[in-house]
Amino acid sequence: MFNEMMRNLSAFLAENPLTALLSLSYYSFPAVEVVHVVTYGTFFGGMMMLDFRLLGFGRFISSQQTMRHILRIALCAFALAIFSGVIFFFVTPWEYPVNPIFQFKMMLILLAGLNALWMHKYLLADIDQWDMNVLPPRQVRISALISIFLWVGVVACGRLIAYSSSYGLNYPGLNF
Repeated sequence: MFNEMMRNLSAFLAENPLTALLSLSYYSFPAVEVVHVVTYGTFFGGMMMLDFRLLGFGRFISSQQTMRHILRIALCAFALAIFSGVIFFFVTPWEYPVNPIFQFKMMLILLAGLNALWMHKYLLADIDQWDMNVLPPRQVRISALISIFLWVGVVACGRLIAYSSSYGLNYPGLNF
C-alpha cells in the first residue's frame, strides 16, 4: 500500500508543469543540489555543535546561550534544506518517492525531530541547574548521542541515494 502511494505521488509529480520546467533544465538539478548540500551542511554542523555541548564538551560555555545562537541559524538552514529537498521531487519525481533509501532517510528525520521535541519539552526543563561547568544529566547526553547518530544516518542516506541499485532506473526516458 505504501509503495503504491509513493508510485502515485511520483506519477502526480511527473505530470506537474514545474517538473517539466525543472527536469528539462541542464542546471536545475545541480543548482538545487548545491542549495541542499549547503543548507543541510549548515544545519548538520549546528546540530553537531549543539549535541556535543549537550554531551558535556565545552562545559565552560552556557548550554542555553549555545542553543539560542545555534538553533536560529540551524532552523533557518533546515527550512531551506526542506524547501530544496521538495524541489528535488519536481526535478526527478520518478526517483525519490520510490527509493527505499530515501524512505529510510525520511524516517530518520522524523525520529530525529521526535528526539529533539522530547529533549526540548522534557529533558531541558531543568537546564538552569546544569547549564555550565557540570556534566549534563545522563538522559540529556543519551538524547544528544541519539541525535548525532540519527543526523549522521540522514546525511549518509542522502549520499547513498545516488548509489542505490534503483537510482536512475525509474527515469522514464531510459525505457527500462
